[in-house]
Amino acid sequence: MKVLYVFGGIPPYANALLNKLADKGVEVVVVVPPKKSTMIGKGVRVIGREVANYRVITSEERKSLLGKTGFRELPSIIYREKPDIFVVGWPFFLQYFTQPELRKALKETKSKFVMREIPFQVPPYGKLSSFYKENPVYDEDMNLLNKGLFFHIRQKLVAEIRKYCYSHADGAVVYSSVGKEILPTYNLSEKSVFVTYNSNNSEELLRIRQELSKEQPLLPQNDHRMIHIGRLVKWKRVDLLMDAFSKVLSHFPGAELVIVGDGPEMENLKKQARDLKIGSRVIFTGEIYDNLLIGRYFLASSVYVLAGMGGLSINDAMTFSLPVICSVCDGTERDLVYEGSNGFFFRENDAVDLSEKIIALFNDPGLRKKMGEHSFEIIKNKVNLDTVSDRYVNAYKTILSN
Repeated sequence: MKVLYVFGGIPPYANALLNKLADKGVEVVVVVPPKKSTMIGKGVRVIGREVANYRVITSEERKSLLGKTGFRELPSIIYREKPDIFVVGWPFFLQYFTQPELRKALKETKSKFVMREIPFQVPPYGKLSSFYKENPVYDEDMNLLNKGLFFHIRQKLVAEIRKYCYSHADGAVVYSSVGKEILPTYNLSEKSVFVTYNSNNSEELLRIRQELSKEQPLLPQNDHRMIHIGRLVKWKRVDLLMDAFSKVLSHFPGAELVIVGDGPEMENLKKQARDLKIGSRVIFTGEIYDNLLIGRYFLASSVYVLAGMGGLSINDAMTFSLPVICSVCDGTERDLVYEGSNGFFFRENDAVDLSEKIIALFNDPGLRKKMGEHSFEIIKNKVNLDTVSDRYVNAYKTILSN
């Protein structure tokens, strides 16, 4: 089975998945631009070609519909590679609509057309107004996007293009179960939507966990230390976490907050810590890409908190047996966090409710331990690199058999 993917760049978690698929006998080919696409978020790390055991083809991006980019050479790449499966996500699937040559190439090579969707900000077809009223859309700088006539006209156009593409797709792969609810509204049968879940390189993290079990802790023992990991951009809502943490300190003066990451909000967050007079209780580590060091920080913490947007950091925290507190994230939280079992959900944008959830866990070491154990069981048995890659392989085999 030969699968051709289109990416704007290959982040480490995708690299781990693609390598795992290759290990399982899938011939993987990836089309990427020579440099990281502008479609990828600020500060998102992408890997080079040197760490892949799959083939990488570079192709120049060109501006296309709605100001998004695409790869004009895709039809010739399809003819040359003749993949069994062609997998493309937003915004690159727009090219299927705008480029007849691509549709012709897929038809003549008998390649299956599969869409790879991130569904958490995709409105159900025909329900744009109510969706955006209930689910405001922000960019990474927390600028409200769903305002003005132009936005709604643009989204109506995107919805029609999405419906056209799904009407012609042989299937779709999505990383959260919410996709099963949304994508069939775009004229794709529910049985053609495959939920794969999402995973970082859990095999490496589990190895690191075992290795670190023989080491002394990185930080002094503190049962009331919580951790956040992610790029420091506004929609991660680390500012909300700091507000909540300041309230937690009135109950647990010795509590600590570890913030792993860097980004444009770093100085604002440091100033906020000073203004709240909590600077001595907040540890800013800066940017860390070394999983061994990240593992040390996880093992030195007792609770993981994600106050805003994100997803994969939840998987990582659960791999190190941490209970999770989060709100509305990227949809993956619905398949990872079970209320009262391995974590808590707090009311979105509510620092008081978030602080109460943290205090509840700090107050109950037995509950923290039980929740952490359940987190680890979910990663070990349900959502890890092996099970996720199996889900992709099974999805592709089913699509090819139909």
